[in-house]
Amino acid sequence: MGVCCTHPLQKMENPITPELIKEDIKYDQFALKIQKHYKGYKARKLYHKMRIKTEESPVVHYPKPEIAQKLSQTPTDYALTVQKALYKLGPFRYNDYINSDDPQKRSTNFQFSEEDKKLPFLEPHRLIDGAIYIGQWKNGTKWGKGKQIWPDGSVYEGFWQNNKACGIGRLIHQNGDVYIGDWLDDKCHGFGVYTHYDGTIYKGNWVEDKQEGDGIEEYPDGTIYKGQFLNSMKHGYGECFYSNKNYYKGEFQYNFIHGQGKFVWSDGKEYEGSWENNQMHGYGEFRWPDGRSYKGDYKHDLKDGEGEFIIDENTRYKGSWKNGKQHGDGVLVIKEISRPGIWCEGIRIQWKDKF
Repeated sequence: MGVCCTHPLQKMENPITPELIKEDIKYDQFALKIQKHYKGYKARKLYHKMRIKTEESPVVHYPKPEIAQKLSQTPTDYALTVQKALYKLGPFRYNDYINSDDPQKRSTNFQFSEEDKKLPFLEPHRLIDGAIYIGQWKNGTKWGKGKQIWPDGSVYEGFWQNNKACGIGRLIHQNGDVYIGDWLDDKCHGFGVYTHYDGTIYKGNWVEDKQEGDGIEEYPDGTIYKGQFLNSMKHGYGECFYSNKNYYKGEFQYNFIHGQGKFVWSDGKEYEGSWENNQMHGYGEFRWPDGRSYKGDYKHDLKDGEGEFIIDENTRYKGSWKNGKQHGDGVLVIKEISRPGIWCEGIRIQWKDKF
């Protein structure tokens, strides 16, 4: 049997006073409260750490399989014209365009941030449209630095945002044309340089894939236009230096000389006045290098209407014109002697005075 059965129960006195017991209870409750807050703090810290690690993980940034499929290697079979352009241009240098002080190299549409620099570069992916993308991703979208190769062989390399070319980038078309400049929503937008395969170069502003604003266009034959553009056409005020040494400065409308302007020919002739569709049309002044001059109306490059033709310091005709010839009433002045008459297709047929 056990000893506890052989001894009767005895009343034992409690050696700890009630006041001390109450203090112990308060201390235990306070300790539990501290432990509770500390455990909550550690749990929140661990969660925050795991969340950051997850956000920075490439796994999160991978595109969905139905959007893009991962490839084992990067394709290199570019079109021949694209290969020539790549060889001539060299690699695209991203750092030349990040926070550049050069306004022609600084994007107005996208700034590459410190956060963007941390985005992962993933393996090549083939997109649903057949294009292949190699570069950075953000939450399943093309974002940051990247290169895209289209099925026709065209290549874009530059910055991306929300799956679209945005910021400074370089596009080499399958036909060999090259655009280097600012992009917005997959369109040339801002300052950019477009070099055609035939040698034509445009440097200037773009709005939604169209030359618009101030720009310079240079042609293979040496002709240079500096001025305003609208919808990829010369439109507004500008000046043109032609390959044959002719020069024009004035207004343009949809690629035509149109409005007020001055044209100087290489042989010294000058016309300043109104133009319509590349022709002298309206009032203007024409001067020849030998001293002759005409002030008056023009129609489709010919004197037509009222005008004064000065032959030299002693001889001038003032009157009606048609199809470039004196026609109708006019006055011939020779050494300050005026004689009114009637002309027909450049020939005087009658004097109107009795002299």
